[in-house]
Amino acid sequence: MDELADDIKKDENIDEEVEDIKDIEDEIAEEVDEEVVDAEIVDDEKDSSANNEYIEKYQRLMADFANYKQREEKAKADFKKFASSSLVEKLLPVLDNFDRALKDKDPEDPFVKGVIMTRDELLKTLKNEGLEEIASDGEKFDHNLHHAVMTEANDTVEEDYIIETFQKGYTLNGRVLRPAMVKVSK
Repeated sequence: MDELADDIKKDENIDEEVEDIKDIEDEIAEEVDEEVVDAEIVDDEKDSSANNEYIEKYQRLMADFANYKQREEKAKADFKKFASSSLVEKLLPVLDNFDRALKDKDPEDPFVKGVIMTRDELLKTLKNEGLEEIASDGEKFDHNLHHAVMTEANDTVEEDYIIETFQKGYTLNGRVLRPAMVKVSK
């Protein structure tokens, strides 16, 4: 719960930063506008060169600020995208325990049905946050997605293909959260 509260505080801090950025943008625009007005007062002889300097300065400032805003928006989007990663990662063992508890149980038993519904609801919530299971059984071994804990000579399966999954792996919004622990053919 403390982590969720921390995440909410971080979201609020980001919103405050965005408001601060907007205030800074307004201040810069006002300063530049004042400089442009001051430039108009310059003598006729210096008028065109001074105005050009102020206009160039204004354009550079606005371009720099636009780039800054884009970087901050991207950082904010990335933060929101992965803010829940530590909480999701801590819930993966709970999901694993549900799977272990349900293994070889009668799915028609009312108690087991309730546990299955609870597991499915948890999984649905995690998927809404961007969690995806890494495909493993029968797939070609990929060291970026899988962690080989065992190898086995197997004539029926091609080399470097996964024979068995010991622990499911997951990605969160395209980033590996936990690799799948697998047995690979050799």
